[in-house]
Amino acid sequence: MSKIKQNDTDSGYKDPGLGTMIAYSAGNLPVGMLLLVVSTWAMRLYCPSADEVGRVQLVDPQVFGIASLVVMIVGGFTDLLVGYWSDHHKGKSGRRQPFMRVGLPFLVFSFLLLWFPPVNGLSDVNVTWLFVMLGVLHVSFTVVFNPYLALMPEVWRTEAGRVRVSAWMAGFNALAQIVAFVGFGLAIDALMGGGEILGFYVPDGFKVAAVLAAFLTVICMLPVLTKIKETPHTDEKNVPFNLLQAGWETLKNPAFLPYIISASMLYAAQFMITAALPFLVVTKVVDDPSKGDLVASFLLLGLVVLASLMLPVVDLATKYIKKTHLYMASLIIFTVLVPLATLAGSIPGVPPMPHLIAILIILAPALAVGFVIPRAILADVMDHDTERTGYRREAMYNGMEGLTQKIAGGLALAFQGTLFANFGYTSKEPMGIILTGAAAGLLSLIGVIAFTQYPLKK
Repeated sequence: MSKIKQNDTDSGYKDPGLGTMIAYSAGNLPVGMLLLVVSTWAMRLYCPSADEVGRVQLVDPQVFGIASLVVMIVGGFTDLLVGYWSDHHKGKSGRRQPFMRVGLPFLVFSFLLLWFPPVNGLSDVNVTWLFVMLGVLHVSFTVVFNPYLALMPEVWRTEAGRVRVSAWMAGFNALAQIVAFVGFGLAIDALMGGGEILGFYVPDGFKVAAVLAAFLTVICMLPVLTKIKETPHTDEKNVPFNLLQAGWETLKNPAFLPYIISASMLYAAQFMITAALPFLVVTKVVDDPSKGDLVASFLLLGLVVLASLMLPVVDLATKYIKKTHLYMASLIIFTVLVPLATLAGSIPGVPPMPHLIAILIILAPALAVGFVIPRAILADVMDHDTERTGYRREAMYNGMEGLTQKIAGGLALAFQGTLFANFGYTSKEPMGIILTGAAAGLLSLIGVIAFTQYPLKK
């Protein structure tokens, strides 16, 4: 098998300019927003705390966790299949664009309908609705965004270009988190008991925010679908492996397993803590539970804004500090701080609000690194695969990443639902929330241990 040596500048290849970089990076807003919205707020809609007046439980939290696990496993295997099909696709529009165009309508409508459960109370109908909408959402998310992410290392070949486009993607990801946290938080608070908008009655703010998020998804994907051109077809794109061979060759890459285990553990830990934080604020931080979602959204906004202000610092730091060292430092910070966050309100003599704010401030630099560095590290892993095999297989790597991260995230949410159901998530019985933080810290620790085996020195 031929081995094709990849240089940072691919024999005269020139990275696209700033306009293309921004057009592509805009697509990272829905990448960062949609599943974050679901992980943060869907459980708040379907499984409100017993402390909250006027909110009705629609699905048992343990059932919610099981549903999340099942659909994320399905979505993970879809990632694998879409990655394989995209890498092998040949057509006038390239290997990536056809998938994005087909999947986008399904993505938008499944996300919208998720926030409109049909029965106002505990019901098997709501459980079925949750399964179906989450399932279509995760599958279509994969169909759209696996090929989207696979474009980055193909279009930007230089080290500087990849870090810079990763920084722009991180900026749009920060905007995504503002929309996910603050946009939804404000809408939920403003329409807690329902209200009218443009003459239409809206039962709660979740639905208004969902409509706006769906619209924003379409707007952000239009530049990607119309402005981003794939590179010409070359022999590197004639991938000969079948599905099993493609997966096995990915696992044989010595850089991939340390990266993907660490990234999946961090992904699962972030899933757990973002889903637990609104419950923590409602039960332990604020005196008025009806204001908990709004307060939680502004705390998360502060974290995202502070992390976003540090993005230029991260970009500058990569000129003096290896990406791998920055990433390891962020994993260690998450490991230490996340368990301390859910102890807010449970330590005698320590006011819960200052406790939580202090933790979030210290966490911000690690989050900034997490915005930028992992995508650039994965691009290095993909290049190493091309050196080994002679083929460019970016979508397969995104597929394997999606498979492992979604399984890890699904298991995390299922475990969290079990903790909530068995140990409580109310002001009188908050142990389920506290244990969620401890579990998230343990996952981050596993990521630290795994990444010590990463072999590439960049």
